[in-house]
Amino acid sequence: MIISRFWYLYGMEKLRLLRIGSKGEAVADIQRRLKKLGYAIAELEGTFGEATNTCVKQFQQNRGLLVDGIVGEETWQDLVEASYALGSRTIYLRNPYLSGDDIKTVQLWLRTVGFNPGPIDGRYGPQTQASLKQFQSNVGLKNDGIISTETIEAFINLRTTLERNAQVEFPKHITDPQSSLAAIEEQKILLDFGHGGNDKGAIGPGGLEEAGVCEDIGLRVGNLFKILGTEVIYTRSPGQGKTTARRIDFINKTKAPMVISIHMNHSTNSKAEGSSCYYFASGDFSSTEGKKLADYLHQEQVTALELKDCRVHGKSFNILRLTKIPALIIEPAFITNHEEEALLKHQAFRQKIATAIFDGLQKYFQSL
Repeated sequence: MIISRFWYLYGMEKLRLLRIGSKGEAVADIQRRLKKLGYAIAELEGTFGEATNTCVKQFQQNRGLLVDGIVGEETWQDLVEASYALGSRTIYLRNPYLSGDDIKTVQLWLRTVGFNPGPIDGRYGPQTQASLKQFQSNVGLKNDGIISTETIEAFINLRTTLERNAQVEFPKHITDPQSSLAAIEEQKILLDFGHGGNDKGAIGPGGLEEAGVCEDIGLRVGNLFKILGTEVIYTRSPGQGKTTARRIDFINKTKAPMVISIHMNHSTNSKAEGSSCYYFASGDFSSTEGKKLADYLHQEQVTALELKDCRVHGKSFNILRLTKIPALIIEPAFITNHEEEALLKHQAFRQKIATAIFDGLQKYFQSL
């Protein structure tokens, strides 16, 4: 529909392609869209010259399209979809489905806070609508499935909360019993931050402290679960010092089904890199449930972070060996690696780690 409207508006045959040498209002429209997206075109509007050709190629490269500098149907459709800014239109379920980067943003937000919108494809179909309605119900909005200003504001407010390095108390929400999230809502999530207090843990080459990073990621994970009304317990408060022995004693007094201990990996070799997970194993003994949990979480973090796969390992670290419930140590990155330390300094990367832990636990609970 978008494509045919373009060709109709500009009186062209569908097979006509726009490239260097093309002129007219269609070219001017393309140039305006590219400029709106931040591409600098320093040439006469309506004339497809070298500058426009360069910008089209950059756009195609950024969108994963064939980089040929030619605006055909596929490139035009991506230009239209990329032009939609969140909040510039009201989005609802219609036929044909609405599409655009604004819808893709909402789909990503829905997935981040634990709702399943289906493929992150920028198309507003029935599954995305259903997950949006569920989100609206959980935050106290009218569940009409319409992406309005009010719904966008709810997402923005929630995103601000998720990005804060603080514990947050969310109101109790109602989850549809038929939803895949219902399996999580009744669980108890026990999170352990590595180190703390005077124990800063490993220190990166740029001065980043492991304890603070672990706290920040752990709180982000907790907030994701709290949105669903899930009970979240931390083995220590942010900034608090608590020995491993005291944390293990605390863990053994809870009635949580498992504990996730968040650490960063470190090495005297500054080139050591990648993500890993650890469950209990010693000699002929190992935790079957711990291994299953490790497999789910590790797969999610490797997929999400795209770092080297350092695999899942059975170890007898105290927090794995002395706890009475399945325990897992997750180490998403090497803080002693300069490049991975740089990633860990970014809130977006920490949120990506938190979301991977959330997704892994969600899949684990659904498998029970």
